[in-house]
Amino acid sequence: MTNSTVDDLAKEILTSVVADFRAKNLGATNLSSEYVGVPLLSLESALCAGGSHSKVDFDLALKQLEEGELVKTGPMVPYENEPGSLVFIFTTFSKREFAYLTEKGYKAAQKLFRKTRSPVPSVHISGGTFHQSPIGVGTTVSQTVSFNLDNDSEVIEHLAKLLSQSGSSSEQDGRDVAVIVNTAKAGDLAKVKPLFQRLFGGAKETVKQLAWGVLTAYVSKQLGL
Repeated sequence: MTNSTVDDLAKEILTSVVADFRAKNLGATNLSSEYVGVPLLSLESALCAGGSHSKVDFDLALKQLEEGELVKTGPMVPYENEPGSLVFIFTTFSKREFAYLTEKGYKAAQKLFRKTRSPVPSVHISGGTFHQSPIGVGTTVSQTVSFNLDNDSEVIEHLAKLLSQSGSSSEQDGRDVAVIVNTAKAGDLAKVKPLFQRLFGGAKETVKQLAWGVLTAYVSKQLGL
């Protein structure tokens, strides 16, 4: 486990919480009060699917977001004092059943996903266009490619090409790529992650990094970040 692993997972958690906030059509007033957000058990299950992350990674990433006041957990309930006790404790604590977004977290997400991403192989986003620098994949070399993130067909086509360059090119794979993109269109990385792991899990690390970079950029675009 490394700090980068926890940092990356924290970004994925924040993205999922933002997606949930938007899907519920909530407003700015909800950012300053508790609302029923993403169930933590389902979020952990989705983001840790296939052993991509451990429970320790998830707990540390969530703790990082809570300490930064980017997300909070709930519901908050009062401490239950023992009947007849002479000592009364007046406090509340979180039952940690769900995670919800704060105003600070919303603003941080806006800044986070506007930043240029440069994973290996290097990629970057300019406006609504995704740019891929030349990289070697298998025995072929992909020249610089740019495509419009607003065009679902172009996103599906590019991901399908990456998958085929890794040695997989069945018609079912093409349909599965379309399913991933359609799921990502809702802006929920938590649901995308297990689908991605199943389809790209056996691909070379170079391919997986680039494909995941495309999907995170696409999700961010859907969220308007």
